[in-house]
Amino acid sequence: MTDEHRNEMTDAEPEGSPEEFAAAFVHHLGRTQVRDLVIQAMATLVDAAGIRMGLGPEGPAVADLAQARTAIEILRALVAVADQELGSAATRPFREPVAQLQLAYARIAETNAGTAPPASGPGTPPDPSGRLWVPPGGRGE
Repeated sequence: MTDEHRNEMTDAEPEGSPEEFAAAFVHHLGRTQVRDLVIQAMATLVDAAGIRMGLGPEGPAVADLAQARTAIEILRALVAVADQELGSAATRPFREPVAQLQLAYARIAETNAGTAPPASGPGTPPDPSGRLWVPPGGRGE
């Protein structure tokens, strides 16, 4: 193993014991504004949805449309709540990515011709006949 590879691995691993890591995490959470945590969560869900659709650097090797759909649905809900609690200025940067993720999901699901497993939970699954994902509430629900 080269020194460079060893350093890359070390950078990815938390230092110290699990208890020390947990204490540092609690310390961080106690000093971070909830607004910042919500924004980070939304950014993470945007990334996770894209990666799970096979659009990330690892491509289709990590694709899982059910996981992508779950990330998109949770992101949509989180953006809606954050809009009410934090204001539209905080959520504005996430509205376009949500729409783009929904369109990408619909295209990928259509390309896979229904091979994606049905998602469970709230929300409207992609409508293969309409070729456009209609979010919950979009059909007079």
